[in-house]
Formats: sequence, C-alpha cells, structure tokens
Amino acid sequence: MKMMKKKYFLLGSLLILVFSACKKADYPIEDASSYTKVFMQLANNGVIENKMAIEDSWQRFGFGAGCGGVELLSQDIEIGFKIDEEAIAEYNQGNATNYSLAPEGSFRLTEDKVTIPGGATGSNTIYLEVNPFNLQGTKEYLIPISITSNSANLPITEGLGTTYYLVSGFYENNPFEPYSQENWTIHDYSDDENDGATTGGRAHHAIDGNIVTLWHSQWRKDENGWRPGHPHFIAIDMHETLTLHGIKIYGRVGSKYAYLFPKDVFVETSMDGENWTPAGTYTLTASADDTSATMYFAKNVQAQYFKFTTLSSKGGGATTAVTEIVAF
Repeated sequence: MKMMKKKYFLLGSLLILVFSACKKADYPIEDASSYTKVFMQLANNGVIENKMAIEDSWQRFGFGAGCGGVELLSQDIEIGFKIDEEAIAEYNQGNATNYSLAPEGSFRLTEDKVTIPGGATGSNTIYLEVNPFNLQGTKEYLIPISITSNSANLPITEGLGTTYYLVSGFYENNPFEPYSQENWTIHDYSDDENDGATTGGRAHHAIDGNIVTLWHSQWRKDENGWRPGHPHFIAIDMHETLTLHGIKIYGRVGSKYAYLFPKDVFVETSMDGENWTPAGTYTLTASADDTSATMYFAKNVQAQYFKFTTLSSKGGGATTAVTEIVAF
C-alpha cells in the first residue's frame, strides 16, 4: 500500500512539472510603443500604372495609410500627404527612367490628410484624381504621393513612405477635326516621281486634298541603275502656328499597292523650318479596307512646320507612297 502511495506521489509531482513547463512564458517588451510605424499600403506594390481613355473627366485612385507594431494605437493619429515632385528624380535614378510630373491642372488630391482611429491599423481613403484630357497627349507621367507628417511623430517604415502612380492617356477614337490644307505648301522633300496627271507622284500631291493623286518616292532608276532608298521625307509649311495633336496619312488604295504603305516612320515639328523637335516614332499598319494610319503625339505641340519621314515600307522595298497627309 505504501509503495502504491509513493507511485501516486511521484506521478503527481511529474504532472505538476510538465504543466509548469507548458505554461506560456510572459516576456514583457520594454517601450513597446517605439516599435509602431506608419506606412502607405500601396507603396509595397511598385509603380501603379493607370492608362485612361482620353476624355474631359476626372478619374479617381484611392489610397490611405496604415500602422503596425507590437501594440495597437491608443488614440487617433492624423497623417499628412503631398504630391512629391522631388521623389521623381530619385525614382528615375534608381530605375533608369526619365519620367516627369504630369502637367499642372491634370491632377489633384481630394484631401491631403487621413486618420487612423485608436485601436485600428488602417485609415480612411482619400483620392488622387487625374483628368486624362489635361495630360495633353499620350505621354506617360509619374505622380508620387508621400507621407509628410503624422500627429504622433511615428517613424515611417523604410521604403513604404511613397506611392508612385504612372498615368497616361489613350485615344479610343480621334476627337479632333483635321486642319485645312488650303494654305499649306511643301517646305522640303527628299525625292519624288513624275507619274503624270492621273496619280501625280510629286510631293505636293500629298497635300492637295485629292485621295487619288499621291506623293511617290522616286522609283525609276537613274542611268547608273540607282534609286534612293529609305529614309524618304516630306516637310510641310502650314503658314500659321497651330496646336498639333497628331497627323494622319492615307496610303494608295488597292491591295497591289500595299507594299508601298509606310511601316516605320518618324515625325518631327518645327517653328522655323530649320530646327526640328521629335514628335514620335511609329510602326504603322493598314488593311485593304482602311489604307490609313493615325499617329497621336505623346505631347501636344505648337508648330508651323511638320516633317514626315519613312524609315521602311510594308513590302520591305526601297519605295513608298502617300496619297494625303493631314494634321489635327
């Protein structure tokens, strides 16, 4: 009997030791509030890209702030934001890019502060608004939004203090009327061809308002068996300064002429006909049903002259042809 009691005593002692070992340890953290930091949740997603159909309306993109640490907040904190143009240079340097801030009047913040309530880990939502029409073209722009302050003077989590929005517009259809060609003249051209009264061939036929006549690069070989290859260009003087959003070309109608349609092209603009600014490089396509191509400029530009240069044609040959060039 004594032996049995001794066994029970030993077993009970062992159980006490086991349960004591399994009891959750209490390790208090000194100054726990010092581990709390604030951040922008979207800053963890890299650059946020938004392509918008170009129309005169404001598009909204929501953002806010969060906080994290050992303890929850004991009181509300207010967090301030700003459009941070200075952050663009740092982004460009780190990513080998060359973005700039969107044009003034094309973006705005609905508010510049949010609140994280006590006991919560996230704030209310405020918005970046962008008007794609006011971007003035199809160019991509960077809009950084950064945390500037918080009422509790909490540190910002490294790398999560700025959210980068990459915004741009695209045209679903052309909203612009073409400018009149009535006073236009040919300022310069690389080469052309004399194909007679029916189709023309000379450079000025690209702006005569007649879809039948055309500008044709020189296709006849000279006495040495040579003819010029790409690039071929035509430069136009509009005789007034206009806001150019882009140009449109028309190719020669008929599938047997498809090989002449410009493929890779380069467009430039000028105020004086001597100093030229690139407006865009494009790869064009056309079909038997629509032998035209529209080129929207990345940025609207004031110009009196524009130059259209073909770098290659659809058929891969040395020649090209354009029936009309219009600007809008």
